[in-house]
Amino acid sequence: MASSPSVSDIPVHDPDDPATGAERELRQSQRMEVIGQMVSGVAHDLANILTAIQGFAELASDGAPEPVRAVIDEIRATADRGTDLTRKLLAVGRARDLRPRAVDLNDCVAEVGALLSRVVGPDLEIRTNLVEGLPPIRGVVSDLEMVLLNLVLNARDAVGGAGWIEIATRMGEPSEDEPWRHVVLCVADSGIGMDEDTLARVFEPFFTTKDEGVGTGLGLAVVADVVRDLGGRIAVESAPGRGTTFTLHLPAPEDLEAGGADVRPAEAAGGNETVLLCDDDTGVVRMLASALRRVGYRVIETHGPHEAIAAFHERDGRIDLLVTDVVMPELKGQDLW
Repeated sequence: MASSPSVSDIPVHDPDDPATGAERELRQSQRMEVIGQMVSGVAHDLANILTAIQGFAELASDGAPEPVRAVIDEIRATADRGTDLTRKLLAVGRARDLRPRAVDLNDCVAEVGALLSRVVGPDLEIRTNLVEGLPPIRGVVSDLEMVLLNLVLNARDAVGGAGWIEIATRMGEPSEDEPWRHVVLCVADSGIGMDEDTLARVFEPFFTTKDEGVGTGLGLAVVADVVRDLGGRIAVESAPGRGTTFTLHLPAPEDLEAGGADVRPAEAAGGNETVLLCDDDTGVVRMLASALRRVGYRVIETHGPHEAIAAFHERDGRIDLLVTDVVMPELKGQDLW
């Protein structure tokens, strides 16, 4: 039987450190913010590289003999996996799409699952028990992915080695406290559990029972904030030696039932118009230019906003279409045209 968390598990600050506990926590929070920005920057650059690889692979496969096409397909599939991992890194780094939309909770679990298998370790089993046919919820995808990551990583630390974590979804049962239609997400673990004192403070910012320098104490506070933003409720059950279960009740509004029409990509018709390309990544520019020239367009390649502006003026504004990256160091893409 695992022992319950005790007061000694809470980080003890060095009395010789002139900074107060709050100051040290703030410094740690700032360091984490810098790390997040670095992750976002690296992931953005990596996404550009992978975009170029995917695009050139697509161009190379057109008309290639079957043995060569099979190799190209493997290159493309590998780049797709890299793109998927990069998107998850961007979510962790808080480079997020902040627009709420209809989200399938089961899809979120599946998307994060590939990343979780890399971070929890080989001795810890991740189980999923997902009920099909759940109605969508309205939320920000990266927020929900962050919630899942924080809950699973917290569970991993509580298990501390061999054990299991279960992620489950189901339809919520209406009650007097929750008359609204909702779905339920549960993350349970076989870890050491928490005593009543720890349980009462589990969502407090900067509260942690981990060793100093291991965690910031912000993960579960972020989870609680996201759930509140969604208009939902979160509950936690735990006892020493009996593991922990976090249960999230998330609203599923009726107006999200109707899905949009199935949109199929149209055949590339081609044309002879002049297209101005602008991206700070040379590989992306070359890939897009090759694809557009194949279908007849005249393409002007530029490698930054100022170069694009100069090319525009050289042609007295006779440009039919501008294709530009959004995030560039000198000027945002939406401000270029």
